[in-house]
Amino acid sequence: RWLISLVFITTCAFLILQRHLSQAQSSPMFSLIVTLTFRNDEYKQEFLQLFSPVAKYVRENEPSTLAYESLQSDQDPLRILLLERYTDKDVAYLKTHKSSSAFLEFRPKLKAMQEAGYVTIEGHSYEDSMIGFVGRNR
Repeated sequence: RWLISLVFITTCAFLILQRHLSQAQSSPMFSLIVTLTFRNDEYKQEFLQLFSPVAKYVRENEPSTLAYESLQSDQDPLRILLLERYTDKDVAYLKTHKSSSAFLEFRPKLKAMQEAGYVTIEGHSYEDSMIGFVGRNR
């Protein structure tokens, strides 16, 4: 009788785990593309100094963050694009990244810059379409 109970419990645990894994795999990757336009170079440099330790933290502590980088416009020296890519929205982005100590320290500083008029921010979020690819080596 105890063997039947053990088999039943093991089977239930396996089915629950399998369901959880299939749901996690079915969640599309999530990306944020954020454009920052600075009033002058001094504010852009201030932002980059604030962003650099956050990017380092994310690289070292958030394995579910696939990309987290700043890109400098080649046409407008005061424009930066932030590219953020996560394995999923709910866990990797909302639960892990947005609750990290680095993000919680950084975000109010960026918001203060925005409220002071030093930077305008425009962002959009996207779910992976599963068409194309990311990550080719040179």
